[in-house]
Amino acid sequence: MTVKSGYKSQSIDTSIEADVLMFQLLRQLTPQQKVQRTCTFNQAVRRLAILGIESQYPNATKAKVRQEFIKRCLGAEWIEVLSDSKDWGELVIADPIELAQKIASILLPLNIPYVVGGSVASSLLGENRSTQDLDLVIDLEARTAQRLIDAMSGEFYISESAVNEAIAKSRTAPRESSFNVIYLPSMEKADIFVMGSDDPFSASVMSRRQLYPVSGLTEEGIYIYSPEDIVLQKLSWYKLIPGGSQKQWRDVLGVLKVQGERLDRAYLNQWALTLKLTDLLSGALLESGH
Repeated sequence: MTVKSGYKSQSIDTSIEADVLMFQLLRQLTPQQKVQRTCTFNQAVRRLAILGIESQYPNATKAKVRQEFIKRCLGAEWIEVLSDSKDWGELVIADPIELAQKIASILLPLNIPYVVGGSVASSLLGENRSTQDLDLVIDLEARTAQRLIDAMSGEFYISESAVNEAIAKSRTAPRESSFNVIYLPSMEKADIFVMGSDDPFSASVMSRRQLYPVSGLTEEGIYIYSPEDIVLQKLSWYKLIPGGSQKQWRDVLGVLKVQGERLDRAYLNQWALTLKLTDLLSGALLESGH
């Protein structure tokens, strides 16, 4: 087995030969098989979390289990925020892809363009891993905001003030232009970023988004980042974190290894130059065998 000099496996306890074989197998999976792997993995993580809570609190009520789940997965501050939730019964086990479909079914009738990024996109385009929440970018105008809030209210926690603040910040501080929504039956959280009107990269991401088939039915697909754009986005986040983030770096390598020669290298190089990511991209390409 021959690999290019500089290639690195995804973890120190995996040999290069095993790593190369693993990604050969990942490249052979159908989109539906990748979705199933991602869903199964994330649901298993959530079930283990609930089992851990039930083991620690064997006499806990369903409400107590839900509150402890919120504390561990979302943070203690969310317990009070969600205290007015109508249903404190048994949690529904869900996953980020199911949540993406749910949110997409709300956004599409409102003609609000969206694209799923983060670890959901990199899992579908590269190596699977668990994630606590869903990341989306939406093109939301102030005149449409109330319709979105009305459509999500009931099944979701959504803050009108947070939505309006995100829209305002999208014009001045795009990286801070986000708000959270929480799907109450499963307590799954989505971080929704409002696309800035003067953000060329976000505009390019939205124009190049890909409809990923979640099942055999096209209409059940979700729009996700293109492979090139998720690599660039994750390199941007990696750069922002002091000392870098090994999770982000591993996600980047996973996408590069799975996508291989299908990547648009000219596009990657062009935006890496614009976003000042050239050195990081070169390092990632080297470690992924390009």
